[in-house]
Amino acid sequence: KIAQVLDGHVTRKVVKQTVMTVVYGVTQYGGRLQIEKQLKEIEDFPKEDVWQASKYLVQLVFKSLSKMFSGSREIQNWLTESAWLISKTGQTVEWVTPLGLPIIQPYHSKKSILIKGDLQSLCLKSSYNVDQKPNTRKQKNAFPPNFIHSLDSSHMMLTALHCQEAGLTFVSVHDCFWTHAATVGIMNKICREQFVALHSKPILEDLSKFMLQKYCSSTT
Repeated sequence: KIAQVLDGHVTRKVVKQTVMTVVYGVTQYGGRLQIEKQLKEIEDFPKEDVWQASKYLVQLVFKSLSKMFSGSREIQNWLTESAWLISKTGQTVEWVTPLGLPIIQPYHSKKSILIKGDLQSLCLKSSYNVDQKPNTRKQKNAFPPNFIHSLDSSHMMLTALHCQEAGLTFVSVHDCFWTHAATVGIMNKICREQFVALHSKPILEDLSKFMLQKYCSSTT
């Protein structure tokens, strides 16, 4: 019945946000809310079926992604589980990018400070106090997207450095690369060459070796 109700309404817009945020650790609950919001914006979609339809659809989305991108899901699960185990030992998740930049996830349990005044008292909470234990949930959920972002930023820096060597003007905002119209072709070539060069490296193997040395060397 729900599949029949959804027939003709499952557009790219309905599932796009959920598909894109899976790598950021979105849960089925969060994905259902995303799809629910999109279904509510469809004027002729029966409102009484929104909840059941969003639940049904998010299950299909997650199942399809696991089937189509099984390797990616395995890597994401490995990163998440590794971060969970690391934070459980009281340590923050750290790694080094292919360019040698050290990364430390700054997610710690919140520390409350009570400031008393004559008229009122304020309770300040800080989640970046390194004296507190790591926030396990944030450490594990943030590791996969943060690791991917660190690779994307490495690619951007490599492109920028090689554009500079070639005498090109280079500007970037997030994942948008710019140069003068006359040198777009050269920049595109450099961009692709550096992407291939970066991802031809044993990135996951290097990460595994780093984590074993940093977090497991004392037990081996």
